[in-house]
Amino acid sequence: MHETSLSQQLGALRTWQQSQSRVLEQLRPWLKEQGLCTREVRHAIERAMNALDDYRLTVAVAGEFSRGKTELLNALFFASMGCRLLPTDAGRTTMCPTEIFYEATRAPGLRLLPIETRASEASLAALRDDDAHWHEIALDPADPESLNTGLRALTEQQSVPVSRAAELGLPGDANATMVDIPRWRLAQLNMPHPLLEQGLRILDTPGLNAIGSEPELTYEMLPAAHAVVFVVGADTGVTNSDLDIWRQYIQRPGHAKREGLMVVLNKTDTLWDELRPVQQIAESIFRQCQTVAETLDVGAHQVFAVSAQKALLARVQNNVALEKRSGIGTLEAHIADAVMRDRMRLIRAEHTRLVVQAIDALEAMIHSRIKHNGHQRRGLLDLAGRGDAAIKQMHAATLADHERFRDSFETYRRGLVSFRRQSRRLLETLNPDTLDQRLAEIRRSMTGAWTTMGLRDAMRSLLEEVNSRIDAAGSEAQKMRRLLRHVHDHFAKEHAFEITPPTMFSVVHYQVELGLLDEEAEDFRNSARTTLMEQHYVTRRYFDTIVSRARHIVAGAHGDAGQWIESVMMPLTEEVHGYRLALATRIDDLRRTAESRRTIKQRIAALRRDSARLQAQMGSLNRVRHMLSSPEYDPIVEAGGEP
Repeated sequence: MHETSLSQQLGALRTWQQSQSRVLEQLRPWLKEQGLCTREVRHAIERAMNALDDYRLTVAVAGEFSRGKTELLNALFFASMGCRLLPTDAGRTTMCPTEIFYEATRAPGLRLLPIETRASEASLAALRDDDAHWHEIALDPADPESLNTGLRALTEQQSVPVSRAAELGLPGDANATMVDIPRWRLAQLNMPHPLLEQGLRILDTPGLNAIGSEPELTYEMLPAAHAVVFVVGADTGVTNSDLDIWRQYIQRPGHAKREGLMVVLNKTDTLWDELRPVQQIAESIFRQCQTVAETLDVGAHQVFAVSAQKALLARVQNNVALEKRSGIGTLEAHIADAVMRDRMRLIRAEHTRLVVQAIDALEAMIHSRIKHNGHQRRGLLDLAGRGDAAIKQMHAATLADHERFRDSFETYRRGLVSFRRQSRRLLETLNPDTLDQRLAEIRRSMTGAWTTMGLRDAMRSLLEEVNSRIDAAGSEAQKMRRLLRHVHDHFAKEHAFEITPPTMFSVVHYQVELGLLDEEAEDFRNSARTTLMEQHYVTRRYFDTIVSRARHIVAGAHGDAGQWIESVMMPLTEEVHGYRLALATRIDDLRRTAESRRTIKQRIAALRRDSARLQAQMGSLNRVRHMLSSPEYDPIVEAGGEP
């Protein structure tokens, strides 16, 4: 019973993704058959298909030590195993970030990355793909004893000299000679489980020290999660260290509220008292939830009162009453809903949107063809009632219009040459390869100067370099905007073209992202933690993380600019070529009409058939738009070869 909410929502999400994929699978060959498979639409469909084929969903659990995060995971996801899967014994808490997932290509087991790899220059992402660095423990999912013994490695510590801990970027008591540190830096648990097999991935994070000392975890893995569960204790309330984690790593003050965020007030069973009325206890828990919501500045609907320990017990024992009182069901339903909504939102915002934009461009192109078709039919109908002298006069006027259009076509050709030249400059400004060379120079300048001041100087150089590139790209985009508008205005004035003004490439979004990155970096530089850890591991790793994220922003701008360049000229190009073809056809019609009136009816009939085909194409594209926009829509292949 306890897996129903998550299983159903994950199943519903997969069904939705599969239905969207079917629409695109049917759309692609149909577009090719209809002669509508442009490069823009091919690229958009490919990106969307890749996203829809990815069923992975990540739920991250964060909070200070001893808040019951691991027990919450046991209750939420693993109670069906009939035991406590992840170790939570008193005094033996999870010491390293743990990723939990299922990959059928690997045998079930626990992979452990030694803490000593922190001394390596390699990034965490690079180490994750290098099996040579990992220690592996085979696990038998059917043997609880095997699981229990193997997973105790997650709690292992080792005693090292304080100087060694400092070399690894780990905090220690300056007055002590030895300090306990985690044995492992990162753990990956791969095991078959109904939820994990549906694509669920879980990230279990340790407390403040571990989060703050592993920047890649803090600034890449946590933000990438589709849902984040932040855990505080009912026995402690929101402490200062809870607030530090929240403000630094989960929801920074002044920033946009992140999606899929919820807060768990755990250990509510510490407030249960057999000598107090149940209603009084419920009111006390409700007030504490309100206080947590106010302190963390979240909606009351985002705070959930839970007893993870009682929830696990209830689910193992199938105690329905205790499970309900534990509050786990409400939290589970909210997580399921949040994960599903966030995944659908991301797919639509980042991928389906591109397909819809490509469909918009196709519809504009078809509309232009319908318009030219109508002009030709009306012209032919008019010709049918004209005399020879009038036809000769119309032929002369059309030839003059054709000559005038030749001059306009030269304007279009020159504009296209200029646009391509400016496009190359825009893309070169955002070229990730040349940026990498400059970033490598900045990093080399940091060698031996991993102090707060050194970090400040390097950050300034880094962000100045990236911002200057984005600003230069914005300047190039403005020049291209003026060029495009000049060409569009020319054809609107000289030939009455009716084209939707071209969408413009804007760098504002990337400038905002870089501004937020700069604010975050400034907070890091000014934090007490950075000041206390001069020179060292954290500043170096954090700088590498900022470099990676800044590069990602520029690479994103480069990719978006490339897509814009490919598509922005298409409506005008289609209209220009359509108009030129229409003129040539009209001249030919006039010539044929002068020779024989019998060809007019045949030509009108052919144009009517073509118009019907174009209208059918427009209707089919409208249906595709509806299918992609509605999560409830079950696409059906209709008769007549339409998608």
